[in-house]
Amino acid sequence: MAALSACDVVKFQHQQLYDRFETKQEEERAESIIFTDSRGTMWNSLFYCGDFKITNEAAYSGKNSIKISWDKSKGCDWIGFGNSFSNWVGTDLSESRKRKALSFYVRTQTKTSGALPIVAALEDFSGGGSYHYIDTKKYLHGLEIDTTWKLVIVPLWDFPVNEDQVDIRNIKQMQFQLEGGGSFFLDEIRIIDYSPEQFEQFRAEVEAMKPHGSPNQLIFTTEDFDFSAWNTGSGKCHELHLIEKADQSIITWNYDANNCAWAKWGMNWNGWYQINWRGILDKSVLEMTYASEPNTQFQLFVEDFRGNRQLIYEEDGSTAVSNEWKTIRLPLSEMNLIQKGLVLDQIKQLLFEGVGAGSVQIEDIKIYELK
Repeated sequence: MAALSACDVVKFQHQQLYDRFETKQEEERAESIIFTDSRGTMWNSLFYCGDFKITNEAAYSGKNSIKISWDKSKGCDWIGFGNSFSNWVGTDLSESRKRKALSFYVRTQTKTSGALPIVAALEDFSGGGSYHYIDTKKYLHGLEIDTTWKLVIVPLWDFPVNEDQVDIRNIKQMQFQLEGGGSFFLDEIRIIDYSPEQFEQFRAEVEAMKPHGSPNQLIFTTEDFDFSAWNTGSGKCHELHLIEKADQSIITWNYDANNCAWAKWGMNWNGWYQINWRGILDKSVLEMTYASEPNTQFQLFVEDFRGNRQLIYEEDGSTAVSNEWKTIRLPLSEMNLIQKGLVLDQIKQLLFEGVGAGSVQIEDIKIYELK
């Protein structure tokens, strides 16, 4: 084989590492369009772990959409797709991202899905990026993804910005990193003008779609007391029993918390499954009828399954008369549950905590709707 001389020219053939879909660009780029009706230059890199194509099988708008299926467990280290929204000219989002959002429409190909396992990234020209998971519980205009088109809005201000990881003043493109597996159609992917006020309204609309709880809920029932209440019986700090008194079942609670931290108990009235208070805060009242000895002090909390709790009532014992029954009525709307971060459809229990030493009898606990 002859050696190459200095005058010989060696030509290398350009090999693409991903598929490209070339179409119209100029006017669309000015509108911050990533994909709409197959306009734009979409690239994808799914290798043998998925399939990406522009199809006319379904479309939210126009004639075409992206049809994508993937299964990352087949052994691919990284799979995804993306496109510039500025004709590959660097975009400064350091300030404008506070009033912009990623917007697109999604639907499944066949089944219903509760999640969209995609991580979006604002990628700069050095390959750095700001990565953010598209959490459908926060960003989907709906409760689940099915075979109807649903809007997804992801505010750009939610994307984390670390100067060591991304140059937010020189963003090249929006990149979509695929995780797990999925089978979806995507359409009308854009960067839009958006405000925190609009997103707040967006979330309020989704909140209104969620199932509401019953405005009437019976908390204390004699048949289920041993199962629905914990820390019953006799212990070091307290005694909690169900007794019969005047042909009526009554909870008796005697405690001494002065030298012990376990003068407490709780009650769930849904088989220790989640209790739903969503949609009933403005219409329902928690009512409890009880009697306590003088100087008896205790606190009553609402707690959710995430460990959030809120104090809703305190008995200071100053006005208690022995064996005198009284009824308290606590509007759910005044408990500040949302402000304290409680998840309204994940209520776990009412929690009682004794202060000092005391004695309490409880006749009735319920939630009822105001008429």
